[in-house]
Amino acid sequence: MSSSPSNSNRLRLILAAVVFVMILGAAGVMLLRGDPTPDTPEPTPEPETVEPVQTPTIPLPPPALTRAQLLDMVNRATAAYATGEAAPASEAELAGRNFRIRIPFGCFGPRQAGSDAWAWWEYADEGATIRLSARPENWTETGFVAQLGGGPYDAVEGFWIPRPWMAGDTCPPIRVDPLGGAPAASPQTVGLAAFFEADSSRVDQRGGRPWQAAVRAAEGETLERPTGFHLIVEGRLGAFADGRPVRCQSAGPDQRPLCVVRIRRDYVAFAPIGSDEIIQEWRS
Repeated sequence: MSSSPSNSNRLRLILAAVVFVMILGAAGVMLLRGDPTPDTPEPTPEPETVEPVQTPTIPLPPPALTRAQLLDMVNRATAAYATGEAAPASEAELAGRNFRIRIPFGCFGPRQAGSDAWAWWEYADEGATIRLSARPENWTETGFVAQLGGGPYDAVEGFWIPRPWMAGDTCPPIRVDPLGGAPAASPQTVGLAAFFEADSSRVDQRGGRPWQAAVRAAEGETLERPTGFHLIVEGRLGAFADGRPVRCQSAGPDQRPLCVVRIRRDYVAFAPIGSDEIIQEWRS
């Protein structure tokens, strides 16, 4: 039985509709499968600027003043005093500074009989022992301390710096002429003095007691002759009433002024000249 023309037309329309729907579906699938629009990445935040932590700088204390620097300070004070000028203002800035000075003694051999030297060495035990001794001098009742003013003081204990024309702290190379004999020594003109007020503690006062030590040779041996010893003195510069650590005075214009440096004594030791070895030490 043959189909009618109307049925054929309907079939073609249905097929066309189905094809159209399939084309639309395929197009939709293609659209859905297309590359999606990439998400815009969120902007990376800028890193925060961290200010570096400023570590406070702790200033180091200035190095301890040496013999040469102390003598330079004294020479400036001497010149100012001799010319009637005011002492340098920089001098007061040195009050409180640490110092370390080596005072040579025994440069020309052991103590001679009857010597009243404040520092000396001598042989003992038939050359197997060397005894050392040093004591500060008692300047409490001296005329130059009285002229300095600022008292009364319970005690004033001091050392002279021998040969203040030498910046170094070694023994002098010049020896006494054996034919001419030893000339008279020049008067002492530079001293270091610890001033103890009337109401201060007496713990740090020596009261005439010397510092003493001994160097002993190995059993059966003797000690070589030393070239001398050092008395090492450490401490801080003090200040007189005018705020300066140095005071000078003189009996006349043709005499070198005598100058005293006010100190606080913190440490004393014996050492051989030319060596860093400490024989014995004392701390205040």
